[in-house]
Amino acid sequence: MKHVYPYLSIFIFSFVISTSTAQQSTVSQAKAVNNYVVFANESDHGLLIIHRLLELYNQEMNKYVDLPQYKLNLFSNDDFPENIFEDQSGSFYRVSPNDLYVTALKESSSLPPKYAGQANDIIKGMKSILDDLEKERYSIGTLIANTDLTQRTNLKNIYAALDACVVKYDAYEGKRKELENLVNKISPEARRNDAFNKSFVQVYKAYCKDLHALFNALRLENVANAIKADLTLMKSAQTLANALNATDASKLTKPQATVLEELRSVLKKQMGHLEAFSGSQSVPKEYEQYGICYYMYNILLAGTTNKYGTGVVERGNEWIKVNGGNYAYGFERPHFYKVIRPKQVIEEEKNAEPIVAPVVEDNRKIVVDKEKAISSNVEKLLIEVYDNQEFDHDTISLKFNGEWILKKQLITKEPIRLYLPLEKGKDNYLILYADNLGTIPPNTCAIRWTNDKGKYNEIVLKSDFNTSEMVIIRRQ
Repeated sequence: MKHVYPYLSIFIFSFVISTSTAQQSTVSQAKAVNNYVVFANESDHGLLIIHRLLELYNQEMNKYVDLPQYKLNLFSNDDFPENIFEDQSGSFYRVSPNDLYVTALKESSSLPPKYAGQANDIIKGMKSILDDLEKERYSIGTLIANTDLTQRTNLKNIYAALDACVVKYDAYEGKRKELENLVNKISPEARRNDAFNKSFVQVYKAYCKDLHALFNALRLENVANAIKADLTLMKSAQTLANALNATDASKLTKPQATVLEELRSVLKKQMGHLEAFSGSQSVPKEYEQYGICYYMYNILLAGTTNKYGTGVVERGNEWIKVNGGNYAYGFERPHFYKVIRPKQVIEEEKNAEPIVAPVVEDNRKIVVDKEKAISSNVEKLLIEVYDNQEFDHDTISLKFNGEWILKKQLITKEPIRLYLPLEKGKDNYLILYADNLGTIPPNTCAIRWTNDKGKYNEIVLKSDFNTSEMVIIRRQ
């Protein structure tokens, strides 16, 4: 037997090492998965800020049309002078979404390559949308501050920019759902007999599933389906509350006890909102124009789900963390955005005159370089207008399809973003009008847009006091 023990020792040693390595791998994979979830959840926090600014812009426009104006928040762009998702000053996050994005990419090597590649592609798409919305909130704020909003064409242009933000919020939510579905596939499973798994994780996952079902129904603004989803979530929330109440508080550390108490408290608050919604779909006066689904989704439900409200999912994830963290976190939910469009503007857009290419504009000859023509297949083309040369105080106006979309605007290196609604199968016309010649004639501006393959294209238009250059834009 003396010759057997050395082999048995080696076997035991090898078993311990392999078991330890497997546990480390599980922990590492759990962290890698949760990096994606935390990136998405923190990004939702930044999207909330931009959402509030966009609501502010919409309300600011309402006083020029046939809509009531309400002050829905007390801050503005000036309160957020830095990139919201970078947060270099550390004002909004412990770790910024941009830093979390870098970490998620870096630590994805702990996951199977086929999953890591998919997840990384998804969050790259999410970050691209975040970057775009960060630009939009500045650009729209600049347009509102520097254009004459009593001119209907200027209002229409800003409404078009707000409409484009709706599309971006929808696209972001689509990417988030992709990520959530993928996380559900790659999440490392701990032992099924694990006590914490049975007492909390399984109940929490069922709650999160029903929570997002209610969010989905509210986002579609289907009140009947939302009420059904609300009643289902009430049952899941009560089951979760029972599970939390069954926790033996005497065995908890102080951090665990704090998280548990906060989780119980916010869950109780959310259950109150759910019960109220099932009985009556009343909405405060300032949100009447948005509707009950918008109010329930963005104010009551998101406010008791997400981090900024110390919500159920944010605290539920923290409860997982203080109990070992070997499970995938739950996803919070980004706000959904809608634009309140006045009837006056809608009717004017319906009754727009046919497009006719001008030959002369304000006694200036129209010149066209066909090599600068733009082709696109999008309904609303985003263009960026800026000074591509030495800054010389050029002031320009732009006319699109017979309507001024910029008037006497100083252009700089910082792009002004405009959305051009394109007539399908027709030529659309954008004319540069020189209001001055700057210090280096002629007056020039660059027009940049993204082509169908996602790459930037650029043309430069020139105008003086005798000629105005026009570019033809065709929607395929």
